[in-house]
Order: sequence, then structure tokens, then C-alpha cells
Amino acid sequence: MMGLIKTWWRSVAGGKADVSDGIHGATHKGRVRKGNEDFFLIHLEKQLYIVSDGMGGHNAGEVASLNATKLINRYFTFDALARVSGSEERIRERMMDSLREANRRIREMARENKAYRGMGCTVVLAWIDGDMLHLCHVGDSRAYLCDRSGIRLLTRDHSYVMSLVDSGKLSMEEARHSAMKNELVQAIGAVREVKPDYNAYPLKDGDRLLVCSDGLWDMLSDDEIYNVVWKTKTAQGICDELIRLANEAGGKDNITTVVVIHRRDRSSRRRNASPAENPGGREAV
Repeated sequence: MMGLIKTWWRSVAGGKADVSDGIHGATHKGRVRKGNEDFFLIHLEKQLYIVSDGMGGHNAGEVASLNATKLINRYFTFDALARVSGSEERIRERMMDSLREANRRIREMARENKAYRGMGCTVVLAWIDGDMLHLCHVGDSRAYLCDRSGIRLLTRDHSYVMSLVDSGKLSMEEARHSAMKNELVQAIGAVREVKPDYNAYPLKDGDRLLVCSDGLWDMLSDDEIYNVVWKTKTAQGICDELIRLANEAGGKDNITTVVVIHRRDRSSRRRNASPAENPGGREAV
């Protein structure tokens, strides 16, 4: 049943975008897990992209990731996006507030239903406003940007080992192989108050954004990811190949990828269009 719900959710939210538009998302349960607790959202008209990785037993993890994704999408109505567009300060405030509200709601759900106690999720929220990429995240799902010069990690994992990297006690390579690499210091629903990270980055025509769960980056090195993202022609091809390679490397966790190949003409078209002019996009229900 949950598999059907996931398909419906991704479909309603614009999940499988037209490959010719350079946008695609895909998810796979991997080779070890029995179920898939990841969710992603692609909303073409909003240019809103979310990846969420659930945590918690008895299906609670996918309850957390689904509901966090739906709530954040609802928070970004077309009117809200129009009000904040062009203002980094207002965008930052809106994005951080959406993740704080998701945290409050997930914790509330866990209090109301004992089956959900202990559930939580990571979230990476990406919004493209013109030629600016705005990112806000909690947890260890990641966003990468690829161009001719290479690959750049845009997010910082909210994990114990990353705090050791920041303090100079571990290298990134040592952190990658640490037994504590998946020990998070914050996640949606796991702490009373989350402290999301926000950053904004200018985009060039042809830049390639990858948003993914740890089931991808834990299996593949940055070089392996870059070789696929930069050398593969289509967004769908990138997603499919990354998931194939992650499974080939062990597929120890659920694997989710969202790829956006930035086009300036698309940014202008989406920004100036009303919902009625782009009937393919729908609000989450």
C-alpha cells in the first residue's frame, strides 16, 4: 500500500518530469532494506525540489518523510513564492520557517500516536528563483552542484563525524569510513528545535544540481558521482545510472536522486507563468 501512496504522491507533485526539460527524480529501496522510507518532490511550476530520508521503525520513517515533504510543499504556495522572490532575506526566512514547522508537526504526530514515536527524517529543500539556487536542509541528505570545473558539495551533514571534520579531528575521507558516519546531531522530528542551514548560489546555464539521500553518497565517491552527472546527457539517464551504480556497490540503504539541469529560459518561463498557464503542476493535498 505504501508503495502505491509513494507513486501517487510523486505523480501528483509532478514527480516524473519530462526528460527533455532536464529534470528528473527517482528512488529505489536498495538491495538490503525491505521497504523505502525516502520521498522526493519535484514541482515544475514552483521550481521546488525536496528529498527526505525517513528514520524510525514500523513504517514510521516513511510517515515522517512523506508528511514533512507534503507540509513543506504546502508552505510554499504560489503567492508565498511571489512575495519572497528576489529577496534572499525573505527566502531564507521562509525556507527555515518551513523546516521548523515540519519539525513541530512531526513531533506532534509522534506524541499523538505511539506507533510514530521516535520517527524523524532528513530534508533538503531546493528552490530556484531565476538564476539563484536557494538551499535549506536538516540532516545528512545532500545537494551537489556540477559544472565543467568539477563537483561541489553544497550542504554540510548534520552528523557527529562532520563536526569532527569541522574541528580538524577527521578528514572527509576518514569521516566517510567512520562507523559513526550516520549518527545525526539533528533531524526533523528528532530534536525539540532544529537549526536548518541555508545558503544561496548563483547558477550558470547548464549547471547540474543533484539532491540525494545518503543511500547514494554513502555508496559512491564524489568523483564517481561527478563522472555520471557531468557526462550523462539526460537527467533521467543520470538518475538511473547513479542508482544502478549505488546498488552495484552494495545498495545498503534507500537511494533517491533528483537532478536539475539548469536552463535560463526555463527559469524565466516558470517565474513569469501563473499556475493556470502551467496546468501540469498541482499543490499537494
